[in-house]
Amino acid sequence: MPSRSPPRSKLRIYYELLLAVEGEGGKARFSRVLSAVGVPYDRFIAYLAELEERGLLVEERGYDGNYLLLTEQGRKFLRELRRVDYFLRGFGLSL
Repeated sequence: MPSRSPPRSKLRIYYELLLAVEGEGGKARFSRVLSAVGVPYDRFIAYLAELEERGLLVEERGYDGNYLLLTEQGRKFLRELRRVDYFLRGFGLSL
């Protein structure tokens, strides 16, 4: 029986979500980010709402679909999360 990975923390999911948007140049299709993060749709919507409330992401509805935009505050937050993750990895830990 294959071993299961430990559950991801909420902060780790935020990190992966923001990384997915940044990886698309700061503007990513909603569906691509959803599949990159790999959480059920209802949980994804809840995480997205929290990030939008904090001003880290903005949802933009276009004629060709919905997009997620990384705000300047979101870029700063992601930069700090990278630093924290790097620091924790030095001790064998991660977000």
